[in-house]
Amino acid sequence: MAKAAKKPKLDKAGLTVLGLERLIDIALDESALNVAFKKRVSAALAGISGGDAVAKLVDSRLDTLEKARTRIKGQRERLFGKELESLLATIVKEFGPVAPSMALERLARFVFGYETITDRANDASGRIAKIYGQACEAAGDLAKALKPEDAARITALLTPRLKGADYYGFDTLLAMRIAAGLSDDVLKAWDEMLAGKKVPAGSPYLPAFVFVRRAIADARNDVDSHIAIEESLPEELREPKLLAARLYEAGRFAEALVWVRRPRKARLGFARRAELYAGSIPVPPDARRLEAAILDGVKDRTASQAVRWAVFEERLDAGMLREYIAKAGDFEEFEALDKAFAFIERHPDVNAALAFYLEWPRLDLAARYVTRRADIWDGRFSDALSPAAEALEADHPAAATILYRAMLDHILRAGLSEAYADAAAYLARLTDLAGQFQTETGQMTHGAYVESLRQKHGRRFGFWNQVS
Repeated sequence: MAKAAKKPKLDKAGLTVLGLERLIDIALDESALNVAFKKRVSAALAGISGGDAVAKLVDSRLDTLEKARTRIKGQRERLFGKELESLLATIVKEFGPVAPSMALERLARFVFGYETITDRANDASGRIAKIYGQACEAAGDLAKALKPEDAARITALLTPRLKGADYYGFDTLLAMRIAAGLSDDVLKAWDEMLAGKKVPAGSPYLPAFVFVRRAIADARNDVDSHIAIEESLPEELREPKLLAARLYEAGRFAEALVWVRRPRKARLGFARRAELYAGSIPVPPDARRLEAAILDGVKDRTASQAVRWAVFEERLDAGMLREYIAKAGDFEEFEALDKAFAFIERHPDVNAALAFYLEWPRLDLAARYVTRRADIWDGRFSDALSPAAEALEADHPAAATILYRAMLDHILRAGLSEAYADAAAYLARLTDLAGQFQTETGQMTHGAYVESLRQKHGRRFGFWNQVS
């Protein structure tokens, strides 16, 4: 039998098969139909003549974007997003290779215009914000190609915008990503420029320049700068756990231990959408887990293990118990596990205990835990019980049955009509499970259970109509 021909993919190899003439025809056809594509092709052609030709096209489009004030609504918002994507691609992919410095200046100008865009478009989907986040990421790559004199010009362009609150966060994010691509000498000069700025007295948030100074310190791998930055801040704005993590990574364990144990003052503040999108706000590490690792670094195993065990007991943290077991000495592992499981059995939060067994994972212990407490499961907590029931179905149908019944009983007892579809699905699962196990002592057969539902909730017609 003849082997079927392999279908070409939409990649470089596949397009090569099409041939130049065919691709030219397709590009011309698409240019006639798609304005954004036509502008991208025009910019590519202009690039043949050099950076000035592309700059003229890009500047014209940026001028139009900055001067526009018309509201963008409905379907138009999607088309507008495509236009922005086309402009971004032109700057990065057509202009960038020809003249990286000029392209980065235009990319910064593009990002600076985000606030004007928010006045025109609702962007409930976040699609436009995502485009601007991508622009910031692309800036980091362009920055790597800059000559020192061009880089200095870019940092001078960015610095005035790093004053106080950068509500949307894109100016900050742009500067942070660019910092990651600059040379050490340029970064040192830029940090000296930013170091003269002061945090306003009583400010409830960190100004943009602090985030950028931290990014510069990261790019230079300069932990001492991080310490200086943190100590220069008002105490209520410090992030001691972040500094402790950096000191730990640098192997400076004694200093890290001091900072990880410093309390972080509670404060009002907000996370900017752009920073959350791109992960530019470092998430403070789990302070207790970090403390345990630092104590290992200073060779205090007794103290580090005490921290791990305390965290396990406080949170029923399966991951922390694994770390504890991994650090346990010979023959301590089994004793520690027995002690941990005994603690779980006594824990007052049965949902948390069940979740621990599932995460460990010990489905056999989870099933035993469920069946021993058959009458205490509260169907209100379906977020905990539903995944447990699903996990137990295959090998422990009796335990799964108990949990499904608890959730079904709650829905019908409370008359939660919006959840009747879930209740019908639970009953279907119970029917499937009915023949897979011997009825546990004290538990009704499936037939008796269904009959009890009809007697108690026969008038829940919305539910019964969904039962097949």
